[in-house]
Amino acid sequence: MDINSLTITNILTPRQKKETARLFFKAFPEKFNTLWVFPKDEKRAVKVLSRCIRYKSGFYALSGERVLGFIGLEKGTGYYAPISFQSLRSTFSVFSSLWRYVAYLFFRLIHGETDPDVIHIDPLVVSEQARGLGIGSSLLNKTFEYAKSIGKKKVILEVVDTNPLAKKLYERQGFRVVKEEDLSLFTKRAGFQILYYMEKDII
Repeated sequence: MDINSLTITNILTPRQKKETARLFFKAFPEKFNTLWVFPKDEKRAVKVLSRCIRYKSGFYALSGERVLGFIGLEKGTGYYAPISFQSLRSTFSVFSSLWRYVAYLFFRLIHGETDPDVIHIDPLVVSEQARGLGIGSSLLNKTFEYAKSIGKKKVILEVVDTNPLAKKLYERQGFRVVKEEDLSLFTKRAGFQILYYMEKDII
């Protein structure tokens, strides 16, 4: 794997878009299965995700043609991967799509929309084979530069209690915890209980 040839971009080929959707699902299988009401079937989940991701609202770490990681950005103009009823219908029956969509809307009520003065990161994903090589930091630094260039005051994100390595990465990059929330009533089956809200000032 040639990390020296790493490119950060927001332009992807159709194949790279599908690869991004697959990386997204593999990074959070329990979340998709229990909170975003997808099946455990990767093929069907990736089909829906591929239709929903707003690819231009993110940055992607490429080595040659391969996607090694990506970061999704929300700037107060919608989610990075908003699930629509139509995207669910591409894979599921009407009834199955309806209850999944209602459950997804309930999940989104917990998070709400992003303040227009900030950039919200959701998600940051690095492929399992490329972890520990600085790709997450490269994507974060690109985001900080971008946030400054468009006049954003803060970058915010959330990280769960079962991902301490990610939390340490964010702290090294200047993020601080501003709030902790116990969501175990809703999220225990998804593999986490505490959600840490973190932010970094952009100067």
